[in-house]
Amino acid sequence: MAKRKKMTADEKADQKVKYYQSLEDKYQKRWKNSEQKGMDTYKKMQATNDKKEKAKLNTRWKKITKTVGADNNARKRYKKLRENAESERDALHKQQGDLAAIADKIAQHNAQFSIDPSSSSNEGHAAIYPSDGSQNPIFISPSDNESEDTTSNVTSYPVDEGAPRADYVRVASKTVSVGGIITGRNRAEANEKFAKLQSWHNHHKTLTYQGDINYKHLAINDLQNTYSDLRDNLKVSIGFTFIYWAQVTTSTGKNAKKKTSKSSKRVAGSRNKKYTAITVKKGQTLLGIAKRYNTSVKWLQKVNHIKNPNKIDAGQHMYVGKKTNKKARGKIRVK
Repeated sequence: MAKRKKMTADEKADQKVKYYQSLEDKYQKRWKNSEQKGMDTYKKMQATNDKKEKAKLNTRWKKITKTVGADNNARKRYKKLRENAESERDALHKQQGDLAAIADKIAQHNAQFSIDPSSSSNEGHAAIYPSDGSQNPIFISPSDNESEDTTSNVTSYPVDEGAPRADYVRVASKTVSVGGIITGRNRAEANEKFAKLQSWHNHHKTLTYQGDINYKHLAINDLQNTYSDLRDNLKVSIGFTFIYWAQVTTSTGKNAKKKTSKSSKRVAGSRNKKYTAITVKKGQTLLGIAKRYNTSVKWLQKVNHIKNPNKIDAGQHMYVGKKTNKKARGKIRVK
């Protein structure tokens, strides 16, 4: 049997670990060599009685000491990066294991459904679960409807002859609608499953829907529970919206390198928005700035590359929100 090829994510995770491991080994070796040179130089300096030679060796020893410190700091830095990369790789492997376990559970469930679809314990063939595999799936029987809808914005203006039509059409949204029954051995169990759906909705979990329709990266935008004469089961309807991934980058000058992506002309939404930049005043906090400009601390951190939200400096320039006048500095580019 042929060996299964590694997934791209696995290969990238392994490469990242190997890269930082090689740098850690490199600076480990340099640190040891520098430390040995420093010890040898110090011994020679202590052994000689020649003042000129002693002064020369002392100068060399101080220089080597700085090198030792720099190599050791680099070794520690790459060791930490390697450990972080290993943690990311372990988390990825755990997620893959969790998703594999969910896939097995769904396969076993569907196998039982195909054997006895009328079983009183049958929960339906469609599964909903977090895309990171962190929680077990909820099964639903889509007895009312199971549909997907994709809408696009198409220009109503004339376009240049011969121009690619794809440049004038953008996908506006993708939605999935499911209506059916959530079953339980009793009403309490069915209510517990619905409560989990509510929790995923309230916490904006990225979900996977796997039925006749299959989608990842969905978020619940509508969740309804219709109370009926069903004794143990619940009649529900769920609306999902597909989430498009985006990357936020910043640019502050006209000569900044333009970044593009496949989605730049295919998905609806403004790609170039100008934002106001402020100068942080003494005593201001990131939370206070977020409240004042009606944004979030996480958004300010990401756009302004702030690692520690509790530490901002007076005089620091910061992007805070949409441009309101002509004095705005630079722009934020979303690709």
